[in-house]
Amino acid sequence: MNQSSLEFDDDLLSLETPRQLWTPRDIWSRLNQRALELLGEDRRFERKNHSSPDLDNLATYYSMFSNTPDGGVFVYGVSDEGTVTGCNFSDEQLNKIETFHFTRCVGAKPEFKRIPVIVDGKKSFCLAIFCPYVGTLVETNKGEAWIRYGESRRKMSEEEKQDFRSTRRELSFELALAPLYTYPGDFDLKVIQDFCDAFRTRELKPDWTNEEVLVDRYLLNLEDGVYIPRNSLVLMASHRPALSIPGCRVRVQRFDTIEEGSGESYSPIRDRVIEGNLVRILQEAQDVISSIIFDVTWLNKEGKFVTTPEYPKWAWFEALVNACVHRSYSFSGTEVTVKLFPDRMEIESPGGFVPPVNEQTIYFTRASRNHHLMDALRFLGYVRMSREGIRRIRDSMHEFQLPDPVFRQETLHGVVVKVVLRNDYRTKSATLSRSMALHFGEEVWGSLSERDIKLVSHAFYNGKIRVSDAQRLTGRTWPTSKKDLERLVDKGILKFETEKAFRDPKSHYKLVRPPKA
Repeated sequence: MNQSSLEFDDDLLSLETPRQLWTPRDIWSRLNQRALELLGEDRRFERKNHSSPDLDNLATYYSMFSNTPDGGVFVYGVSDEGTVTGCNFSDEQLNKIETFHFTRCVGAKPEFKRIPVIVDGKKSFCLAIFCPYVGTLVETNKGEAWIRYGESRRKMSEEEKQDFRSTRRELSFELALAPLYTYPGDFDLKVIQDFCDAFRTRELKPDWTNEEVLVDRYLLNLEDGVYIPRNSLVLMASHRPALSIPGCRVRVQRFDTIEEGSGESYSPIRDRVIEGNLVRILQEAQDVISSIIFDVTWLNKEGKFVTTPEYPKWAWFEALVNACVHRSYSFSGTEVTVKLFPDRMEIESPGGFVPPVNEQTIYFTRASRNHHLMDALRFLGYVRMSREGIRRIRDSMHEFQLPDPVFRQETLHGVVVKVVLRNDYRTKSATLSRSMALHFGEEVWGSLSERDIKLVSHAFYNGKIRVSDAQRLTGRTWPTSKKDLERLVDKGILKFETEKAFRDPKSHYKLVRPPKA
């Protein structure tokens, strides 16, 4: 064998394409002995050095790479340490490896080649197998489907398999018929009317009936003269979507600790579950989240104090809409969650990214899991095109001088996409403390408890504080919050103002010595 055949082609090893950026197909096309010695195991490439191949185990790898975007490569004849040892398979074993997928992993489309190598001065070969991404769910003969998440091989649950099929258009949850519901009696006709009016105006179809619009937009099905709702219409406008889709809800929580905690340490100061169709959920969730987002004051680039919410509304509301619209409803019992911590907001959406979207491509690649639902909510004014909405989240964070949003897929408690918005908590907290400490003086400021500081801070930057504000800030009951404010009155920091002698809804507390404008 010519020694040059064991070297990389210099063109293939261009410094413009570092190995870390190679796709599995790139690895496959460039494999030779030097490549085998240089490449380490990762999500794209696996080494195997078995003397007798385990075909059942190999079938799980076929399934995994076939279900993972870009696929993957594995090679027999390389040790775990990266030493090229060559293959010692018999012709019968090689034949089984190259044909067993026809019975044990039917949907896989593996490709094979033998890589010439020199081991201890003797000619040998390694067997390389490339399993491309197929685009439809590939299961083993045992009915198991596997997928790669990060560096791990994971067996998919039935819900994950359903979601996979839906996102690859094998079947669609949103297009499935919903025979438990009767049209129009089980639906919010105002939502439907608003949607149909918007459609007729935008699409220049003034003569279309509501039913014609709903059928055309794949929200309603006409069968033998009977209208049968689809899941997309149930999600958008049903009075009771939880009847068949119990996960159609949003849970909003606020924590006063950096971590969520568990057991006895798990104690959100606000915890609200919002149910109903998506139009109602988005409207109510918007109000709930707005009510528990604090106002903060910080120095802008010009060196001036600016008072803003912790997060720009366009960022968190866009992320919430995306979570509700693009989530997997195949995970029917799992809800969208919004969690606020002192330093960040996390919005979790059941289901993974929809290929080809991932953490790296999210700003310039578009894909939707529930296309017809997304389209309907676009007519209602809630949804922008995917890439535009994601960019809007980032741009609005920049306007508040906040870090870029983080988008990532996690698998700790099922597959979710998590959006993390950080609020620059440490910097702004330091600014708040310094400015208020200077105003009140070190002696008074040092005498305040952490709870008192929350209340005084609100009054300092908002001009006043009501008992309901104190209740929201501390998570304590109304009577206890009233006592907290009265204690600050006794200290000479706050004063009570009211226009009526009894139960004035406009009554509030203000600083005895307000800050200078």
